[in-house]
Amino acid sequence: MKSGADSFQTGRSVLVAGLLVMSLAFTGMVERIDLWWFDSLQAMGSSRASLPQDTALVLIDEQSLTTLGNAPFSMRWPWPRTAFAALLAVLQAAGAERIAVDLIFFESSAAAEQDLLLGAVAAGLPGVILATVTERLPVVWPESFRSSNSGLFDQRKKWGFVRSVADAGSVIRRYHPCGSLAEAAQLNSSSAECLSEAPVLLRWRGNLEQLRTRGVPMLSAAPFVVAGWEILGQAAQAHPDLDPAGLAAAITASSPPPGLTFDEVRGKTVFVGANAAATFDAVATPLGAPEPGVIVQWNAFANLRADDYIRPVWSPVVWILALVALVLLIWAGRESLSLIRPAITSMVFLVVVVASSAGLFLAGSWLPPGLIMAAVLIGFTVVAAESFRVERARKQEIQGWFGAYVSPAVVNRLLADPDAIELGGEQRELTIMFSDIAGFTTISERLQPAELVTLINRFLEGQTERIIDCGGYLDKYIGDAVMAVFGSPEPLENHALAACKAALACRVALGQLNDEIEEKYGLRLGMRTGINTGDVVVGNVGSTRKRNYTVLGDAVNLASRLEGANKQTGTSILLGPQTAVNVAGSMLLRPVARLQVKGKTQAAEVFELIADLEQTDSDTIEFATKFTRGFEAYCEGNFAAAAEIFTSAAVLRPGDELTATYLEESRTFTSNPPGPDWRAVLKLETK
Repeated sequence: MKSGADSFQTGRSVLVAGLLVMSLAFTGMVERIDLWWFDSLQAMGSSRASLPQDTALVLIDEQSLTTLGNAPFSMRWPWPRTAFAALLAVLQAAGAERIAVDLIFFESSAAAEQDLLLGAVAAGLPGVILATVTERLPVVWPESFRSSNSGLFDQRKKWGFVRSVADAGSVIRRYHPCGSLAEAAQLNSSSAECLSEAPVLLRWRGNLEQLRTRGVPMLSAAPFVVAGWEILGQAAQAHPDLDPAGLAAAITASSPPPGLTFDEVRGKTVFVGANAAATFDAVATPLGAPEPGVIVQWNAFANLRADDYIRPVWSPVVWILALVALVLLIWAGRESLSLIRPAITSMVFLVVVVASSAGLFLAGSWLPPGLIMAAVLIGFTVVAAESFRVERARKQEIQGWFGAYVSPAVVNRLLADPDAIELGGEQRELTIMFSDIAGFTTISERLQPAELVTLINRFLEGQTERIIDCGGYLDKYIGDAVMAVFGSPEPLENHALAACKAALACRVALGQLNDEIEEKYGLRLGMRTGINTGDVVVGNVGSTRKRNYTVLGDAVNLASRLEGANKQTGTSILLGPQTAVNVAGSMLLRPVARLQVKGKTQAAEVFELIADLEQTDSDTIEFATKFTRGFEAYCEGNFAAAAEIFTSAAVLRPGDELTATYLEESRTFTSNPPGPDWRAVLKLETK
């Protein structure tokens, strides 16, 4: 009877433990463990992975933006299309075998002839491959151009998709190789077959700094662009009709100036990408963040070249191993109330699982250990709980055993919130605010350096105090700009409202400062602010030498874009859609535009923060109400009614730039209605 009772008890323990393992697997905690371990293995194994010897990276870095931003070039980002054409021309002239461009040309530039020149050069040069996405091809290659030059596009792959896959935490670990930029950059890319339709796990060779240390050439784009102007100009002069084949022949026959920089791309596959803060092309990888997006394409290329993608173990195998570990562990603890044997068995299992996962990873396979480890730990917990239930008389001894680990207060906190002490990144909904001085260049030209620094410090001090007073976290200073986060690291109940109050307080503080500096310097400062609420990755980012608690994600990028969009819309404080929804009952807002930022296909409803409703006069409320009605009529295509309402709103607030803009457009469209495809969307051409 005792044997039968023991068997029943063992079977019940296995069933309970199995259900607990399944429940834990569906919470996502196991996946987080697996991803952490996967990233750790990537960090440990990156230096051992082979490197392709015939590659180089040409980066549009801070040095490039500085060099070409100064005289005689005076170019601001994004550069004119001729600069990119010059870059491609000199790389071809320098003897690059392939030129994979991880820059997506979504929008037409202001100068159509520049788009035509870039398109002709990129199409004519045999080794150039442009990045694109599935929705559309580069704008420099319209359908009419591809049809008239079909031979150039039929002979070889001229574009490749950039379809990396971000896992939990927005970390890029997987990549779609089929039709990708990395696949097109291979010398044998003419094959119609692709490696896999599904995304695959990348084996990372290193982050940007590690690859530089390992000898992969990392070259600034500035010298190439400067040298390419002359080559491009001569080719365009020889072929004013911009014939792609003629331009390519003239460029190939040219020679770049001698120098080590140009020698380092000869005969190589060159990846061109952006690595400057102003380009906003940063991603999180298993080896850290932020990293330039081109590093993903380069690593995918290296994986294709070596055919060493990480291949996951068949998922049922993981479940079977977890079940086996669970049964063996519970079986080991069934005959004794002592936890020594189950503990030793658990440790052996954990060591074997971790070692096996690491060994298989080095061999090219991925065995996620989280589920098996969870089964071991849960199995041990079940054994311990059963031992505690049976040996009730030893309660005092068991309590002392548990009490030797942590205090009851800490245990209660962990039970209530297991993520309370989690290290690393986590995804949370937060509100991000970017704010900087408007017209800073003009101001800097009028003041001496010492005066300028003093003025900026006064400005930043006032902004910082108001942000902290409203519960915000000062993330960083970016020159004369401020980046703040509301809702982290300490939770904030209504972080969107707190951010809006901080923005209004900052505006008041600037007004007080302006009263002082106007008397002393004869000028007044302006301020542009962007606020956006959304899901972001928040945590420690950096290296072992320096770390920064910050946020990453699309919501951060949109907040930054909104700050810059104030210049185009004539506003001062712009709110993203989620922020506007969260504060609509407390703050006076007006719609500004359905804004489509560069690199996005969907437009976001953007609002201007005007004032706190409790501190607003009736005229301001009436103005916002009328403007909103006019905007709604404008979006519906009722331009005559919109013009009438905007005229009335302009009387309440003379000189309002946004009202004047919509009034002018409404009148224009009343006389000359737009086509049926018109949408009330404002597109930003810059990041």
